[in-house]
Amino acid sequence: MKKKLIIKMQAVKEKVKDTVSAAKAKAKEKQAKAEEKAGVATARSRAEEELAHERAKARVAAAKMELHQEKALHREEAIQHRLRKHHGVGHHHGMPGTTTTAPAAGTTATTTVPPARPLHHNPAPAKHYY
Repeated sequence: MKKKLIIKMQAVKEKVKDTVSAAKAKAKEKQAKAEEKAGVATARSRAEEELAHERAKARVAAAKMELHQEKALHREEAIQHRLRKHHGVGHHHGMPGTTTTAPAAGTTATTTVPPARPLHHNPAPAKHYY
């Protein structure tokens, strides 16, 4: 019961962080559109209007990309939390082919690359050519 509650709380925290990030992104989009309107209103030529529009599009795209990156960071934090919190509980095994050793004094940790084979240990299905 306690384990389920912890998992639900982590999911709620993740959703709240996503919602806050989405609100920030929406605010940035609205600000970009308002600045676009101001730029269009003060433009002296068609080229300046187009420039204001392109700048607004770039700001909106940057806001959306930032939202995407923040959501990915939230997912990563949640996964890291689960791994730290529940390490050693249940049947958690490392990925095949991965090794991490504790670094010696003055050195960095070493990590090997996982093998280039499917994790389910089944061969890839044969390709059919029709």
